[in-house]
Amino acid sequence: MNSPRQPISALTVILLVVVAGFLLRGALPSRIAIEHFDEGVYASNLVTGPEYEYRYPSRHLFAPPLGPWLIEWSQVAWGINDLASVEVNLIAGGLTVWLVGFIAARWFNDRAGIAAAALAALSGVHILYSRTALTDPLVCFWMLAAVYAIWCSLSYGDKSWALIAGLLTGLSWWTKYNGWLPLAIGVSATIPWLIVCRDRARLRTSLVCLAIIIATAGLVWSPVWYNLPDGYAAVAANHRQYLVGLDRWPQTLWQQLLNHRILEGALGPLSLAAAVIVVGAFSHLQDNASATTRTSHFWKLVALAVGLTALASLSASSIVLAALAVYWLWRNVEWHPADSPPDEDPAAVQLALWMLIAWIAGLSLTTPLYTAYPRITLPWLVPIWLAGGAAIAWLVAGIRQAADETPTATAPRGTIAWATGIIVVGLAVAIVGRYWNPGSTWSAWQSHTGLADIAAEVKTDIEQRITEQGGSPRSDNYVVDVYGEPSLFFQLRQLGIELALPASNLRFAQPGLAPPTHPTFLLAGPHALRSSQFEEQLAETAGRLKLLKTYPYTPSDFVLLNQHPPEEIRQADGQQRQYSVRLYQLE
Repeated sequence: MNSPRQPISALTVILLVVVAGFLLRGALPSRIAIEHFDEGVYASNLVTGPEYEYRYPSRHLFAPPLGPWLIEWSQVAWGINDLASVEVNLIAGGLTVWLVGFIAARWFNDRAGIAAAALAALSGVHILYSRTALTDPLVCFWMLAAVYAIWCSLSYGDKSWALIAGLLTGLSWWTKYNGWLPLAIGVSATIPWLIVCRDRARLRTSLVCLAIIIATAGLVWSPVWYNLPDGYAAVAANHRQYLVGLDRWPQTLWQQLLNHRILEGALGPLSLAAAVIVVGAFSHLQDNASATTRTSHFWKLVALAVGLTALASLSASSIVLAALAVYWLWRNVEWHPADSPPDEDPAAVQLALWMLIAWIAGLSLTTPLYTAYPRITLPWLVPIWLAGGAAIAWLVAGIRQAADETPTATAPRGTIAWATGIIVVGLAVAIVGRYWNPGSTWSAWQSHTGLADIAAEVKTDIEQRITEQGGSPRSDNYVVDVYGEPSLFFQLRQLGIELALPASNLRFAQPGLAPPTHPTFLLAGPHALRSSQFEEQLAETAGRLKLLKTYPYTPSDFVLLNQHPPEEIRQADGQQRQYSVRLYQLE
């Protein structure tokens, strides 16, 4: 006699989703390369050399040291190359998927954990940035872990968790200068939570725990503050130049939504469908409903999946998911407690809801006050996955309950009819929506090798020219000054050009200076060529820098969106906007 089939556990499903998340982030490694300006700053410490104290000039203005340090250790272990430089984020990105699933399951229920993990695993924006050397994916991991630890501490008055929360917040702060956000989320959520609870004992323990968390976080971060070369005032002044003000808030918000639409590509709509399907399949394996009920359930789930896909194709998955998340949060806070695990304190679940509300509302209001760099929206996505996953699990549960309550004799025929209509219309809308999107269908895996390819071509051209001039083309026998393009500098050093140097001025080419003892070249990329300062400095060299070659450069979308609004990243013929890189020789 066969033993009854054991249903698959939620933990198993979440782990399978996490594995998929890792695989998606590591797919097509040949397309991974250091391309973004900030990536070059973070990845170039070891190659900058002792004359710069192994630190790219002014690196402290871009980020605290933890992210670059971890990249350095990865490069020590695996060599100075593109993959070693992004390994930290590949790991942090995959672990974030696991953490999202675990926390959603702990706060709400197993199905919410599965849905939230699926949303995170298939997030095109998060996959894209997990394949870079930027600090944003890593800080999202620390922030989420810190918020969870704060929740554990406040929910149960646990001072040990308060110390852990402070440590994790400190690590977040060591990664990015806005890494203190878990403190703001914790305090902002605690105030309404305590007002609703009206529990004096909980008030006292919460205040003590918050004090421990804040003090520990400040203590952990204090070495960064103390060792800033020019103090925190220089960092703050650098950040102020990127503030856009209240008058541009609506415009920046709209631009960020369009950024998401482009960068998520087809994965955005697919992530919503996948979350519905995975949760629906898990529910299907857990119950023993009749075949008729299961048929009704199946068609409704497909209709829901296609409907969400269609809406996301016309707008962006983050917009649809945010709307679902906000509605679900409002419903649970306003009307009744969330569908929480049976062994979980309802007050603890309510604190989780207030944390998500504070997180989403706070970043929704403040992120558009900053220049519309797409990467700064990553911390906003994290609570959207958590609440959106819970909302999708709630919708699937509602469909399942409705199917159970529908008369079995009439359910399938009527259900199939209207569900088929939704599916047909939804697929048509999804196709039209994708055609309307100006971005790449699979933006997450778009090639970032444009500057790496140019660097290889530059090396070949320089060594050929030196040979033609009767010199030695050894890589330690010529100098390449790279003006304002740290990623290009990294690519040259990766190729073994030992005397590639970061440059912020052209003093070495001033008239009246002695001729160079080694063949000396200047490489100017898009940032230099957009700068009036570079053009002025070039004019002051009185022709000592001879233009040898101009290389066409086609940046990837996530680089273009740092400089242009979404509607301007394509040319009139539909092709990507092009930049150029110029090679000069000092005479």
